Amino acid sequence: MVKRIGEIFCAKGYVTPDQIDQALTIQSKLKPHQLLGQILLNQRAISETEAQLLSYCQKCLLLDMVGRINSTLDQESLLSAIMEAAQIIMEAEVSSLFLRDQDTGELLIAIPTGPAKAEISGVRIPPERGICGWVAAHGQPLIVTDPKNDPRFFGEVSEGFHTRNLICVPLYNSEGQIVGVLQACNKRGEGSFTEADISLFSSLADQAAIALEKTRLQKESLEKRIMERELALAAEIQKVFWPSEIPVYPGIDIAAFSDPATQIGGDYYDFIEVGQDCCGLVIGDISGKGVPAALLMATLRATLRARFEGSCSVEEILSLVNNVLVRDTPLEKFATLFVGLLDHRRLELTYVNAGHNPPLLYDVHTGQLRRLSVGGPIVGVFPGTEFESACEKLRPGQLLVAYTDGVTEAARPDGEMFGEERLQALICQHAEDDAETLKGRIRQTVAEFSRGASQQDDITLIVVKVG
Repeated sequence: MVKRIGEIFCAKGYVTPDQIDQALTIQSKLKPHQLLGQILLNQRAISETEAQLLSYCQKCLLLDMVGRINSTLDQESLLSAIMEAAQIIMEAEVSSLFLRDQDTGELLIAIPTGPAKAEISGVRIPPERGICGWVAAHGQPLIVTDPKNDPRFFGEVSEGFHTRNLICVPLYNSEGQIVGVLQACNKRGEGSFTEADISLFSSLADQAAIALEKTRLQKESLEKRIMERELALAAEIQKVFWPSEIPVYPGIDIAAFSDPATQIGGDYYDFIEVGQDCCGLVIGDISGKGVPAALLMATLRATLRARFEGSCSVEEILSLVNNVLVRDTPLEKFATLFVGLLDHRRLELTYVNAGHNPPLLYDVHTGQLRRLSVGGPIVGVFPGTEFESACEKLRPGQLLVAYTDGVTEAARPDGEMFGEERLQALICQHAEDDAETLKGRIRQTVAEFSRGASQQDDITLIVVKVG
């Protein structure tokens, strides 16, 4: 540091290279700017009236310390560099950085220096208490030459330490909010801090605040990238939960899709082979979105598949699933669920509707459209719930459309929803379409209806058409 300042002085013509070499060889406990300044005075390179050059040395030292502060993005290393800079530049015995808790207003002693640093690190100062609290509340720097007689003095934080004098300056973020306070205590020697120190200390505080914010943003950016990777992985895993292929049976045409509103959806649909003649049809809507909904979906899927393999009736399956979710998930986590057992040989559909949007069963020949609503409440809330089942005898020309509320609640920018009536009209108008064509038509019509508005909920659809 002395060499760097000396090179600057050589360039200005204040000293010679020999004088700089002499400064570098002297063993001294003085700080670099003090040492060089003393040599300059002793060599009569400058007069005592020009001792303001020492201030110039301090500024050079500040630039050096700022460079060290800005050279790291590690939070702990950064805080340590700030404390070291405060202690050196202010020629103080100890220094402390107080970070403000934006929720409580408390000041947290983040990184102190001095003999009691382990004892006071992490101590919280109540809002507006103490001199640092006053600085944080008023946003003004402060010098106190006799702390014990100042009513704002909070008292010694550590036993055995005597505060003779101190200087505090606020730290501001880029939005003008006070995020902390920088403090130095006990000027070395017999003197005290002066008004001339405020400018230098405030400059250090400004640079420290910038570095802290940069580190915070870097940390947030890293956390965001990690979360995005985790969400992408979770989304890939969730896709495994959905059927890899649509079952094909003589005289029965099936199509389905699910379109999540976010990276990880909360809708669920499945086709579960049950023996040689039957297939489980499942569609559900999990409360919430994201990873929690995906985890609940995994539990639901595993439980359903295990129960279907156990040859339980659909009402027994729903009761068992409900009890598992009640036992293993938080109260606020639940699901609406429609579970049907399709016998494709006998053309029968036995179903239970657990609080789900009733699927629509339309008969092309009669023009009759019915809602399949027999069942019970949502699953995952009420223990011991019993469910009722119903059986529909299917015949050629009938069309079943099961869906989640993302279809009917898809909204225009003005808030108008697609609604069940539009869905019913669409089914009746295009009932002659095959299942895949009708699925695509519904999907396209809903998308066109809500164009200009962001998708707020997952959209899932199952279409079953009987020969």
